[in-house]
Amino acid sequence: MQRYFVKQENCSTSDVRIIGQDLHHIRNVMRMKKGTEAVIVDEIRNVHLAQLREFTDDAVFFDFVKVLSAEEEGYDVTIAQAMIKKDRFELMLEKATELGVQAIIPTAFSRSVVKIDPIDAPRKRERFQLIVKEAAEQSQRSTIPEVGPITLLKDLPLTAFDRVFVCYEAATAADGLPSLLASVQRTDRLLFLIGPEGGITPEELADLTSRGVIVCGLGSRILRSETASIYLLSVLNHLWEANR
Repeated sequence: MQRYFVKQENCSTSDVRIIGQDLHHIRNVMRMKKGTEAVIVDEIRNVHLAQLREFTDDAVFFDFVKVLSAEEEGYDVTIAQAMIKKDRFELMLEKATELGVQAIIPTAFSRSVVKIDPIDAPRKRERFQLIVKEAAEQSQRSTIPEVGPITLLKDLPLTAFDRVFVCYEAATAADGLPSLLASVQRTDRLLFLIGPEGGITPEELADLTSRGVIVCGLGSRILRSETASIYLLSVLNHLWEANR
């Protein structure tokens, strides 16, 4: 069943008005008819089963039928993902959303090859947010991950999180995820830093560890940057389920 995230201003207690790209998708891509059901999620995470009532020239209206569960399980994870090539970064956005990430901070490391012109940054962020919205709809989530502004590594808000980890290819076996998560509470806010293809420099690693960041290993293989994020979230999902 199709799912749409809508602005609070377009909702009443009994129905919702959908416009813009979602209207185009409903009318021209899905070719929905009167009576078609969909799931509607508003900005305060109310989830409704809804039924299409009518089209107008510039909108479609759905009546709310019943309230559905809005619960999402899993660790509260933010990923500070290094800026990498466009197609790989966008793949990471999509898959990380499907795997339950709460937020993504595009991050500039010393060895980041991709540089974003500040003038283009707002447009890029808008595109990133659209990608995670569509992925959240496809994966039946009740929240859309927030994609933050492009941030320098030194400016990451480390103190906003309960635990901060940097994924590092030279980490020891003792630094694996299962052992590191043993002391993590399920309500903790977690931040994981994923470096670029060229890796994290020794200077960056030393600075991070001096600020209390924990070195974390992702197994014996060297992973591409976007693969590391996908692998990390997959392992976290497995560990969450295994410890329920």
